[in-house]
Amino acid sequence: MIQKTRDGMNYIFLDESGKPEVYSFKGLNLVEQGTATKFLVLAAVRCPDQLLLQQQVTDFKANLLRDKELLKIFSPAYALDNFHAQTDYPQVKTRFCSFINGLDVKIDVIVVEKLKCYDALKRSPGKMYGIMAGQLLKNICHQAEKTEVIFSRKDSKLKLRQELEIEVERIRLEYLSQHTNIEARLLINYQHNAHYTHGGLQVADYAAHAIFQVFEKGNRKWYDLLKDKIGKIQDICNKKYFTRSNPL
Repeated sequence: MIQKTRDGMNYIFLDESGKPEVYSFKGLNLVEQGTATKFLVLAAVRCPDQLLLQQQVTDFKANLLRDKELLKIFSPAYALDNFHAQTDYPQVKTRFCSFINGLDVKIDVIVVEKLKCYDALKRSPGKMYGIMAGQLLKNICHQAEKTEVIFSRKDSKLKLRQELEIEVERIRLEYLSQHTNIEARLLINYQHNAHYTHGGLQVADYAAHAIFQVFEKGNRKWYDLLKDKIGKIQDICNKKYFTRSNPL
């Protein structure tokens, strides 16, 4: 069913925690050596109004910057220019997680246990990222007449961005061919923006980080703060699904 949004748009912000790399340039298995993550986690944040979401995150950050208790722990090296789960102080992370719970967004997550992927994916980080992004997006990007997918990517090379879009589109079109009830003429557009450019990407960063901490390190602290906001977690390599009614 097509979602009725204010402007007919659906916005999806996608970020990751962990890296898709398995092998070094010399062919060494970095995961087995303990120098690369075991898991790659991708989170997608959907919202009907990206301008409102950006304003809400901006306003929340401004409030934190006026908080006298937080100002005591801030330093010249940490000015809270944007929210980033890996580097934010625990006090900031706790408050931002609480803030996320009150947002009008939907969050879906895919978890990849990298050593259980096909060898072709283990040897191609770009392909692994693209295919898993496609698997995450394929059944949530047809909820409105127009969908804008915003990737949090540092890659400045056009070729890498195009390769990612090709993999995502291949998965999406294959999904459409199997689900003929979906309106195939819906418009999908892709963007690649830096993490700091939009609050939606920062929310996706926090969601991915929270799930990554559970799988990679057994740390449930941040997941427990966000679990009521996360709709579905797909552990794709182990064929497991977790939802609000079947929590992680």
